[in-house]
Amino acid sequence: MRFTRMQLSEPFAEAAEAKLKGIKAVIAGSNDFYGANSLEHFSSASGLTYTHEDAQGFLDYPTSFPGKAANFWLRDAGVKVWEYEETYDNWQDTYGMDSVMVFYHSGHGNMDSNGIFQAPLGAKWDNRDWIYSNNMAFANEELRYLFWSTCFSLRVSGPDNPVRTWWEPNKGGLRMLFGYETTSMDDPNYGKYFWDEWNKGKTFARAFLDASWRISHSQVPVAMAVGSSQADAISRLNTERYFTKNPVTKGWYQWQWIGSLPNRSFSYRNDAPRGLNAIILDCRLFTDERISKIAQTIGFTKKSSETIELDEAGNRTINHKKMQLSLNSNGALNLHFGRIPSENPKLLDEARAIKIAQKLIRELDFDKDIELKLGNIRHRFTAGGTQEGSGQIEGPSAIETIVQFRQCHKGVESVNSDHGLIAICIDNDGEIMNIYNSTKLILGESSTPRSIIPSPPDGHQDRVDDPDRQFMKAINGLLNRSGNSHERTHGKAEVLREKLGYDFSATIGPVVRQRDVDLTMSNSLKKRYKIRLRVMG
Repeated sequence: MRFTRMQLSEPFAEAAEAKLKGIKAVIAGSNDFYGANSLEHFSSASGLTYTHEDAQGFLDYPTSFPGKAANFWLRDAGVKVWEYEETYDNWQDTYGMDSVMVFYHSGHGNMDSNGIFQAPLGAKWDNRDWIYSNNMAFANEELRYLFWSTCFSLRVSGPDNPVRTWWEPNKGGLRMLFGYETTSMDDPNYGKYFWDEWNKGKTFARAFLDASWRISHSQVPVAMAVGSSQADAISRLNTERYFTKNPVTKGWYQWQWIGSLPNRSFSYRNDAPRGLNAIILDCRLFTDERISKIAQTIGFTKKSSETIELDEAGNRTINHKKMQLSLNSNGALNLHFGRIPSENPKLLDEARAIKIAQKLIRELDFDKDIELKLGNIRHRFTAGGTQEGSGQIEGPSAIETIVQFRQCHKGVESVNSDHGLIAICIDNDGEIMNIYNSTKLILGESSTPRSIIPSPPDGHQDRVDDPDRQFMKAINGLLNRSGNSHERTHGKAEVLREKLGYDFSATIGPVVRQRDVDLTMSNSLKKRYKIRLRVMG
């Protein structure tokens, strides 16, 4: 076995690879590469919790390369309307969404019945503290890649589509846009996970969708590419992997998202056998010898499979041509094949997709000492359209089937989006596009490890066997925490899904009851939260 230092690639098309020691966001100068705004405290809306961490996670990696410091990272009261409108969106050639090649916005978002995106900001300017997409005019200066880390920023259902919302605001050379069809989770890891996935050899579109899916399977991320023609937009969506300042002529938009078929409904387990204990987990399932063997099995040469690149965090990578095997420090394995999805429009038969995935699991010994259960099956969709000519908007078509298997213990499966599962992406020709395996070794059970020790009853304590009451306490805590100092938040909660199972995210896996909840806050803004209550262990 041969070990080498991992060479980190800069995500800029004209940049050479660089060796880095430590990564930290750099904000200085007017290089016009990167900029970000993030909001946790708003002028006239309920607050959020993790948007600053989200934006920093996005900026940390690309700005750590020499000469690529961000123009700005503005937060809370520093985020104002002028940064998003034509007159000042390139203020002093340094500030505003059109002053940089890549702009990242993390905060609240919404879309009205006319397809107009809107978002609250941190302070008033010109007596206004909300932005609207129909007041924007970008990409006629520096902007080429736009990230909206907000709810409802890139809708693809019903009357809404990216052309309806984002055709007119794009005044020049935008290349790609990223956002959400649904509400999105208030989570610190979107930006960080985007670069985690990109460093697995993935395109921008796939990295964005997969990063968001690691956070929650109940939200719908969307990636869109601009092209001078339909073929050009599809090619960019399927291949763009490095940032470039070259503008793109606006002729067609093509977009992708992860979702479920319209006629599919999912059921989740909400009960568990009595007497279950916590499980003791070990993430060291994949040794260096095992990942080398896996690499050879899927087509790497012997020489390449025995050359493992390491970084300072303990992440491992094996490369061969366009294929890449990645093993992160938490023990999650990813195999990316670097293929472009088939142009075959006929959806792969679900039974065949399951058989392909099961055969692969056996060949790679993923089921060795691991209890698996077939989970929910979702798809990667694409659609496109233009406002030119007749204004054609194509309907969605499924281009990949994502077959998921959940790790179990005594028949009780994992509840996580990023742990204790296997996800295999297969295109319509039956070709494997990507494999993700975050299963863990189960070393045993324990009835004693607890992070919370119950106190003796004080006469006013809520009954621990009443999950509705416990969930409501958690929801009220989120609502109160999100209120600005000048207001108390009054909102409502909509439970999207509830399931019971093991939490595989740490070294001790208790049985938990999990609910994905949409909270409606002030100004009808929403945000999604994942709430877990420990049930056993």
